[in-house]
Amino acid sequence: MRDIKTRYKQSALGYAWAVLNPLIFAATYAVVFGFLLKQRDMVAIPFTLYVYFGLLIWNLFAIGLSTATESLIAHVSLITKVYFPREVFPISAVLSKLVDVGFGLIGLVPLLLFYGVAPSPKILLALCLLPIPLLFTIGLGMLCACANLFYRDVRYVVTMILGLMTFSVPNMYAVKLISDRGEKAFALYMLNPMAVTIEAMRRLTFPQTGDFAELTGYLAIAGAISLVTFFAGYAVFKHYEPRFAEFV
Repeated sequence: MRDIKTRYKQSALGYAWAVLNPLIFAATYAVVFGFLLKQRDMVAIPFTLYVYFGLLIWNLFAIGLSTATESLIAHVSLITKVYFPREVFPISAVLSKLVDVGFGLIGLVPLLLFYGVAPSPKILLALCLLPIPLLFTIGLGMLCACANLFYRDVRYVVTMILGLMTFSVPNMYAVKLISDRGEKAFALYMLNPMAVTIEAMRRLTFPQTGDFAELTGYLAIAGAISLVTFFAGYAVFKHYEPRFAEFV
């Protein structure tokens, strides 16, 4: 709750940034990739809407992981004063980003009205897929938070990798670009839990963008990867937790 309350404190626009951030990027992507690179011709819904929806899920991962990586460093005074489960910091850093997703979904309404697109009632089922990116992000967040405490270079590595990973999810381009390169390329691409979750949630919300049933097997794999990542991150975090005070 503290993270949520202080994130946009003393900001003139406040939680409106949760809508403006993906909207500005979606508009930029729509011009560069949709209009100039003709990606808009490869998707069944307006490209701005296509990108905006995907960015809501991507930002949950990218901003959540970035904040989780810094979470221990940001609370060094608490770590040295009293004992409590330190995993609270990276976990809360990620979970608090769900508020941004909620506000982002509210911001989706004007776009739907503007373009005259009606979402499927299955959007509620799409939201049930959020535990996949959440567990994946929390697991990586615990690993990165732990590593960043010992080696402060990790924060810069995470920022760089997140920048590169932006191209690994179907937001700037239509997923058809990948499927057109063959079944093996598509299968390899969908091993990325974020890519398959974004595409699956988009297909449930906007069925005209593709067949959701095609992704059910990949979703099962993504769920397994997310669970393994979460438990691995937790195990490593708890293993090194007794040494945290030495490095702050």
